[in-house]
Amino acid sequence: MIVKYVTVKEKVPADLIAPVPPAWRKAGGPAKTEDWITRGDVNESALKVCTAQVGSVREWNGEP
Repeated sequence: MIVKYVTVKEKVPADLIAPVPPAWRKAGGPAKTEDWITRGDVNESALKVCTAQVGSVREWNGEP
């Protein structure tokens, strides 16, 4: 009897490893209050995307 073992390596779904949106940048940095608010909103959104991706990958991988 011949036994053949094949290792199948699954890949993480592409939408879970998509690039995270870039951080907010403005030449010369924030100049007015509105810039600080926009910067905070953009960076918070990127952090939420990253956190969701990592959480989904962990769940997909069977980790707590």
